[in-house]
Amino acid sequence: MPVTEHGQPLPGGFVAEVVRVGDTVRRTAPPNAGFVAALLRHLEPVGLAPRYLGVDERGRQVLTHIDGRVPWRDREEPAYFAAPALTRLAGLMRALHDACAGTGLAGDAETVCHRDLSPKNTVYRDSPAGPLPVAFLDWDRAGPGRRIEDVAFAGWHWAALGGDADPAELARRCRLLCDAYEAAGPGVSVPRSELVAVMLDQLVGTWRGIDVGAERNEPGMRRLRAAGVVELVRGWHGWLLRHRPTVEAVLEAG
Repeated sequence: MPVTEHGQPLPGGFVAEVVRVGDTVRRTAPPNAGFVAALLRHLEPVGLAPRYLGVDERGRQVLTHIDGRVPWRDREEPAYFAAPALTRLAGLMRALHDACAGTGLAGDAETVCHRDLSPKNTVYRDSPAGPLPVAFLDWDRAGPGRRIEDVAFAGWHWAALGGDADPAELARRCRLLCDAYEAAGPGVSVPRSELVAVMLDQLVGTWRGIDVGAERNEPGMRRLRAAGVVELVRGWHGWLLRHRPTVEAVLEAG
């Protein structure tokens, strides 16, 4: 992409303007900019997010650029969704949640959740086991919540839903995420009996949020709706609702 006076646009963004300027990334500041800044500063020792460097003359967030690859095109390489990648993904989620549990950022909640975990918001680097996640991007929706929220969100973003997708495969991937998340440290279990219900709520919240935002004339939400994302996610919700018994049976059998 061409470099402009404001930086080199980075691919994949629908909602925020994201450009690279030297070794930094500049992003449109979210409504909860103060919380995101405090969260990224808190996570610096953990190393799973960009460092927050402040605000530039245009009011954009200034973040460190993280070297690696972001699979912003859907399903561009199966290795991004393979078992080693899912295992590392679960470890990163666990590190995030453990770092925030019991802090002022979490308040009365269990921890702080990213709430938008997807391959498009994940930086990968090559390893002998294949490409593995090393950091998460786009913290605009982060906030206090339950650990299961991020596990569930990752579950339906790192699996195929809808059409002729295999519901048992979705369950197996979710089970792998839960197993790896629990194995990353003692004292935490993921309530698997709740996982499908949380995913269904997230799918409804996703398509309705886009629809409402588009009606409010929010540019990012309008672009998402114009791209057919509302219909796509509604279809995923209907598919998961129909296949819920299969997914829950396979998930809990593990």
